[in-house]
Amino acid sequence: LITEAAVALDRNRMIRYDVSSGNLSVTDLGRVASHYYIRSESVATFHELLEQVGRYPSDADLLHVLCHAGEFENVRVRGDELTEVDELRKRDCPLEVKAPVEEFSGKTCVLLQAYISRSTRVKSFTLISDT
Repeated sequence: LITEAAVALDRNRMIRYDVSSGNLSVTDLGRVASHYYIRSESVATFHELLEQVGRYPSDADLLHVLCHAGEFENVRVRGDELTEVDELRKRDCPLEVKAPVEEFSGKTCVLLQAYISRSTRVKSFTLISDT
């Protein structure tokens, strides 16, 4: 079990694992992920998506990658919110939202940009509770 976890963390570049000696050493990425409670699955997703966007990602690309973190999977998209989320996207999102707002990552991207833009125009109770 420990060996499997070490191999998985090494694959995600969160630690360095020497199979022959069994030595483990933490990486800066692993230290940051641990400090901010970022799951290793999210780090794997970040690696995968960053490889797709290329060497020089835009701010919109980076926000898109961040919004795919597994920690945001509990942000539910409700049918009664879609109109307001779409209005927020059009009005308060300076960066392109690369995921559909019908997905958790798209909704998260809109809410993060609205929050950073200091939008006070959120009316729906369920959206207010998500922010």
